[in-house]
Amino acid sequence: MGSKFQAAFSAALALTIFSAGGTQSAAAQQCTGPFASCANEVSATCPLNRSGEPRITFVDRASNAMRFEKCVGRVFAAAGQPDPYKTGAMPSGDLQMPALDVIQPTDGNKD
Repeated sequence: MGSKFQAAFSAALALTIFSAGGTQSAAAQQCTGPFASCANEVSATCPLNRSGEPRITFVDRASNAMRFEKCVGRVFAAAGQPDPYKTGAMPSGDLQMPALDVIQPTDGNKD
């Protein structure tokens, strides 16, 4: 992920990057909502966090993070909002960024 994204969204998106060995298992939920197609594109799961809200969770292999960012940008554009990955600004319209966990693959689990 680009440094622009990391600087602008790390805290606001509650983006958490784990190693594959350090994740807690959670019951996988079907991804729904405006970003479901993006989640499906990167084989994400959408477990519920402690407050019951879904989080999009996927392993960053085969450029998944880049594909996810581009897909999210298309969803925002289709809703008439600017792409937050290009502007570096948190969206303020009806469409909001999803909570996201990007898991970094371990050395033996890159593909």
